[in-house]
Amino acid sequence: MSNRQFLPCPLTINNPHPFIMKTCPRCQEPSDDHFDSCWRCSSPLPASGAIPDPAQTALPEKVRKKADFKIFRSTFATWDSLCNEAAGFASTLGPENLITLSHSEDQEDGVIIVWFWTEDFS
Repeated sequence: MSNRQFLPCPLTINNPHPFIMKTCPRCQEPSDDHFDSCWRCSSPLPASGAIPDPAQTALPEKVRKKADFKIFRSTFATWDSLCNEAAGFASTLGPENLITLSHSEDQEDGVIIVWFWTEDFS
């Protein structure tokens, strides 16, 4: 017979109910109970067992958005400086408007594309 000792799961040490979920009042995305803000829309989550305030649960009026992009290209700049330039631009957009960044290289020509949402006024 073995004298093994089993340690408690680290998730249950600080959170006795690790699998309780709460729902974001803004986007309705489920999140683990120990989070304070929604991973999807960054809205604050209600405290465990709290009833959300209806004023905070109202979704903002829908704004039409369209995908847009900005290209950063260079044959002379280093990848580090090209990435810093693209990251600087992406940081000005805010996380709610950034879609993704893509990159490619062909014969020493580096390209980074920042994809983001803009309001569609058409």
